[in-house]
Amino acid sequence: FTDAQRFHIFTGVLVPKLSSKTIKQAVGVVGCIIMPHNVFLQSALVQSREIDRNKKGQVQEALNYYFIESTAALIISFIINLFVTTVFAKAFYDTEIATGIGLGNAGQYLEKYGGGLLPILYIWAIGLLAAGQSSTITGTYAGQFIIRGFLKLKLKKWIRALITRSCAIIPTIIVALVFDSSEAALDTLNEWLNVLQSFQIPFALIPLLCLVSKEQIMGAFRIGHVLKILSMKNSPCLRFPLSSADSGMDCGSAGDRDQR
Repeated sequence: FTDAQRFHIFTGVLVPKLSSKTIKQAVGVVGCIIMPHNVFLQSALVQSREIDRNKKGQVQEALNYYFIESTAALIISFIINLFVTTVFAKAFYDTEIATGIGLGNAGQYLEKYGGGLLPILYIWAIGLLAAGQSSTITGTYAGQFIIRGFLKLKLKKWIRALITRSCAIIPTIIVALVFDSSEAALDTLNEWLNVLQSFQIPFALIPLLCLVSKEQIMGAFRIGHVLKILSMKNSPCLRFPLSSADSGMDCGSAGDRDQR
């Protein structure tokens, strides 16, 4: 990228300027990066390490490592999404072929317009496969922890695994069969699923913030009032762009696809 383009990329990240036609994609990116079920997953994974919780030093050290892990995962996910969005915007934004690009043929367009020494089509395919596997695994594990923790269902491990994996795989198979001949409809469904995840983020974060702010539960490790207030204010804001742009989203999927 040239210096000017690099400057515009960073400016757009820090101070985004979105038209009504791009609101759905922008909110969907928030949902697919944060993913509300990962809040439950990370909360459960902290129990996987043997820590003497009576020793404040060990608890603080563990919290530091958990913070690094979560932050690194979010940053890497954000960078990957930034790269993908930037490449497609640079190559296809405001062109005649933009409306015909979707998950089904995106790799072919990348190979045609950006291919060279690198086998970009196979890199794209491996990336999609890895993303799908990661999403399925994290969703399945989050479901297992919810069944065991919230619902208090004492099931055999293989039965619990079968239930949670069926909840993840069966809908995927149904979608693949129903939308087999309609790639455009599948792309639209994928976008709205990401938007739905954005709506669900506050329902996962707000109860968590209420929990970790209670001294009788967290003791010396409870979050302060300033952090709680800032987090409470930002959590609903994650879904605010949708409610503030309802009229823009009513423009229809055809207008939205022009921005890809």
